[in-house]
Amino acid sequence: MRVLAEMGLLLVLGLALAWLVGVRFDGVFIAGLLLAVSVAGLVEWLRPSQWSWVLCTAYLVIAVAVPSWCAFMPLIAYDTARLPALASAGARTGARTAASGRSPSVLRTAASHRSLADAIRSAPWLSVAARWIWVLPLIALWFARSTDRLQTLVMTLVALLGFVLGRARASSDEARRALLHAQDRARESSRATRSRIADIDEERAQSVRMATLGERTRIAREIHDNVGHLLTRAIMQAQAGRTVAEATNDTVAAQGFATLGATLDDAMTMVRRSVHDLEDDGTDFAAQIDDAVTSFDGISPGFAVTLANDIAKAPAPVSRCFATVIREALSNVVHHSAAHEASVTLRDFPAFWQLVIQDPGPAVSESDGSRTAAVRPRAMRATHVGSRLAADGVADMRGSADELMRGMGLADIESRVRALGGTAVCGPYEDGWRVFVSVPKKRWTMESRD
Repeated sequence: MRVLAEMGLLLVLGLALAWLVGVRFDGVFIAGLLLAVSVAGLVEWLRPSQWSWVLCTAYLVIAVAVPSWCAFMPLIAYDTARLPALASAGARTGARTAASGRSPSVLRTAASHRSLADAIRSAPWLSVAARWIWVLPLIALWFARSTDRLQTLVMTLVALLGFVLGRARASSDEARRALLHAQDRARESSRATRSRIADIDEERAQSVRMATLGERTRIAREIHDNVGHLLTRAIMQAQAGRTVAEATNDTVAAQGFATLGATLDDAMTMVRRSVHDLEDDGTDFAAQIDDAVTSFDGISPGFAVTLANDIAKAPAPVSRCFATVIREALSNVVHHSAAHEASVTLRDFPAFWQLVIQDPGPAVSESDGSRTAAVRPRAMRATHVGSRLAADGVADMRGSADELMRGMGLADIESRVRALGGTAVCGPYEDGWRVFVSVPKKRWTMESRD
């Protein structure tokens, strides 16, 4: 907007100067006015390229032959002052041509542009002379006959004013671009710093959380291994003393040992409750789920498990239940399916938690025992449910026909989920098998309120 205002001011000055010196406003003068305005607009549009220099030069050549057009020299001088240097313009044009063109002729054109830019750089005076090319029509007008040199001098001073104004505007634009570039770099650096600080804070919070959970688990283990064993031994000693007192008909001693045993039982109950609370607080849901999935990922050649977990936090019983269900379901996939992949998806809904384990199948037939025989030893070593599955095979032979078809592993999944008030649906899905588990949040929400 400022450039447009400055151009308009210089154009008005040129018209006023032409009117003062008595230039006739004929068709040639109007044509020069329109051409000067058109050149100014095209130069502003083509300013980064060399064609802007060509337009200015063409107008100046015509102005040498048409002296009345010198009235618009302030506008042309303003444009030449704001144009980029010939060397930089030639280098940019050559680079763009080389980058966009692929034919040999285009590449030769790019090479010529670069050679022109190199030649101009080797002679800096050419770039300076190109800046002052607008003086040529005024010099021709100065030496022309029947010309008032005072009017020519005034016209030259006004054109020089336009040139100075153009250089000031070019310097201002360059400084503004540099300032914007510096602001962009500062904002980018600030964003990167904030992102790094946020990552460090998150890593530190995660480390503190994991250390806290580990310490709680260690305290629970210490209480269980030390205090729990001592209380168990004290309870056994109290029971033995009560038995001896009753055998010797020592009623007072028997009553005292009974009271002591009841107190120790209460103490054991409180210790157990405290240990379970500490263990529950030390349970990390994501870590348990990741451990359950990782133990089966790559358990056989070409077998992979994908995990999509939207649940950030869940109570410890739910965490243990989901981890056990995942191990049970993936173990069934490894032993009873020819699938090379399985997916584990956990979703956190407002009213319930959902777990889906699915494989694309197909199932392994009874006669095809090659994969089962090759995978079963590795599955038993990698998971905690291998021995349970082996025992399930023995128990299934003793059970009913319906239980034989369903398998003890699926019955264990359903019993664990029902203990939490949830539902489990296990069955064929498309060509594979799917285990669908849903546990409501209502029970845990009510307990937290209490």
